[in-house]
Amino acid sequence: MKTFSCRCGNRLFFDNTRCTVCGLNLGFDPLSQQLLSFEQLACGAWQTNDQLNFKACQNYQDYQVCNWMLPFDSDDNYCLACGLNEMIPALSAPERRRWWGNMETAKRHLLYSLLSLQLPVQSKLKDPRGLAFAFLEDKRMNPAVAEDYVATGYRQGLITVNLVEADELSRETTRVQMNEPYRTLLGHFRHESGHYYFERLVRDDKHLAVFRQLFGDENLDYSTALENYYENHSNLKSAYSDPSSPFISCYAQAHPLEDWAECWAHYLHMTDTTETAAQFGIIDADIDRRDFFSWSSHWERVTVALNALNRSMGLRDAYPFVLSDAVLTKIHFVHQVIDPR
Repeated sequence: MKTFSCRCGNRLFFDNTRCTVCGLNLGFDPLSQQLLSFEQLACGAWQTNDQLNFKACQNYQDYQVCNWMLPFDSDDNYCLACGLNEMIPALSAPERRRWWGNMETAKRHLLYSLLSLQLPVQSKLKDPRGLAFAFLEDKRMNPAVAEDYVATGYRQGLITVNLVEADELSRETTRVQMNEPYRTLLGHFRHESGHYYFERLVRDDKHLAVFRQLFGDENLDYSTALENYYENHSNLKSAYSDPSSPFISCYAQAHPLEDWAECWAHYLHMTDTTETAAQFGIIDADIDRRDFFSWSSHWERVTVALNALNRSMGLRDAYPFVLSDAVLTKIHFVHQVIDPR
């Protein structure tokens, strides 16, 4: 994630909504992928220093859970990110608005990476091959809803994320119960997006034969595979710290499509984190990501530093994974699918 600059020279961050130095309102333009500072005009427009006029997303204006912008003359009221929403939670309780805000923040971080990688991002409302999100509750979070259990997952362009994942206590409880070293809301979004882009970029494409060589047959019965995983996951050999494991995580062992989605998510971890590291001078800003194995070696050095910093603060490792040669080969395949140059 890169940083940005206000017109006053102050450093800005992706989620900022107001400059702490000059007080100008801020908003992210997904077309230019820039966080901009604005003067608000009497006509309602938000004007940049270059006299370009924008308007704030409706969810920015009404709920302050977004900071993305649209052209002032756009017929849409919701930004690119919020326009992908098919369902959001009921906002009858204050904590639900906070959890929803957490969802939107994670989704925007995902979309930033997807747009930076020049991947197709369209709404299902405008393109049948497009993407949509549903943020749903079950009785664990809201006894008033009908569903006893809602699974976070993907189906035919729709990414569903259970609102329980936006609650830090609930998510951490699940992480401990599942004996996972890493479980984050952003990680869920990145993982599920991998299923969508498998359909867009790999299935029925020239990449499918290589996919099967690396990951296996995507047509293996999915429901049976997931059922077996959850019944036996405690007995699976840990993949997180095994330098010889062909899997990036235990969950990657569940099914070839889950292995792909895990590797896809880790590729997005790598791209975002190395961009951040370069912004702060931790690694060379001129590293060419197209040279995958050189780039990944810089990533490994970043993760060592990240983990050491966390330990210095008494926190768990930020990146508790070991990338074996087999895993790096799989992630390299993800890289080739995204950037075939």
